[in-house]
Amino acid sequence: MLRYFLLLRGGENIKKNILEFFCSGWHLLAGSIVELFAFSYLSSSNFILQFFIIALGYSLFFGILYSLSNTICKVEINPIFTFSLWLRNKISTKQFLFTIIWQMLGGICAGALLYICFSNQISQLVIGYGNFSMFKVPLGVIILVEFLLCFLFVFCFCLVHKKAKKHRREGLYLGIALFWLLLFSIPYTGGSVNPVRALISNLFVNSDGLRQIPFYLISSLSGSLFATVIYHIYSHLNNKVS
Repeated sequence: MLRYFLLLRGGENIKKNILEFFCSGWHLLAGSIVELFAFSYLSSSNFILQFFIIALGYSLFFGILYSLSNTICKVEINPIFTFSLWLRNKISTKQFLFTIIWQMLGGICAGALLYICFSNQISQLVIGYGNFSMFKVPLGVIILVEFLLCFLFVFCFCLVHKKAKKHRREGLYLGIALFWLLLFSIPYTGGSVNPVRALISNLFVNSDGLRQIPFYLISSLSGSLFATVIYHIYSHLNNKVS
């Protein structure tokens, strides 16, 4: 029904912005609800199962929404993908800024819904260093892990975006990649690989959580930048050999 509504009237940019808002919000909202379920109904002794369910929840909803929305128009859902496309001159500066804004608005609205519905539990979703990390890791580890995982995720996106012939396959490959990245990162960074993820909870809890947001923003976009540069070099060398 959403697809037919979007196809009725409006330009491609309007459809894209609506889908970015909807998919960014719902992907993180659904994943956060799964995360709250894992923390609430599974004991801390089953932490491996907790990590598995949380990673599966976020990656599954991301893959489904990415596949479905890209049958209507091209969307990225994750700001690190949008940033990479802008660096490679695939989208204009105006489109880049509007896309990022709508992705962030989707995350903020999802966080507001979580705060209204789960006000007593939303503090469990706060991510960051020190006491906000499951393994109590310092800030440097948070920045390094987030940088490396965002680098890998964006590099996968660049490869899949070019070679995948069908959107469903593209969403499947990226969903699988996100699952493994989150499974590794959850005990360290809380499972982000997306700067909007910090807005879901940290924005609505307290000032200590709010201070964590810039670190995720800087490290994730830096990882995206580095992945884009490496992919550009790889693509250039590959074309030269061909």
